Amino acid sequence: MNKSFFIRPYRQVDQEHILRIWYNESIRSHPFIAARFWEGHLETLRNKYLPESDTFVAERDGSILGFISIIGNYIGALFIDASYQRQGIGSALMDFVHKSKGSLFVDVYKENTHARGFYEQYGFTQKREKIQPETGHTLITMYLEKNRGE
Repeated sequence: MNKSFFIRPYRQVDQEHILRIWYNESIRSHPFIAARFWEGHLETLRNKYLPESDTFVAERDGSILGFISIIGNYIGALFIDASYQRQGIGSALMDFVHKSKGSLFVDVYKENTHARGFYEQYGFTQKREKIQPETGHTLITMYLEKNRGE
């Protein structure tokens, strides 16, 4: 299989595909949170967060494989379609935004050990924990310094 892909800025025409990846992967990677929580956030993502963020997609042969959304230096979303995970796409998206933004931070659910492992492997360090009022679950805020690996 051809594993090449490219990263480009989000376009309005990408919206439904991105929302589908976000919803499907949110449910899959957060089994400890009810699906209705994610359903309740679809419109907020569509009407508030996507317009306010800088979003970039990984694309291959006209298909979106995953995306990253950044607000300032905060990673609001990094989701890769399950069919394309563990192919370097998440790391490539991280490299892309880290190069332009420098220091980054992200909130990750404590129970989401897969995501926490990804960020730790990339070089993020845990700084604090807080309870998310909407779910009652613990979020870990992780930071990546500007000069990772330089």
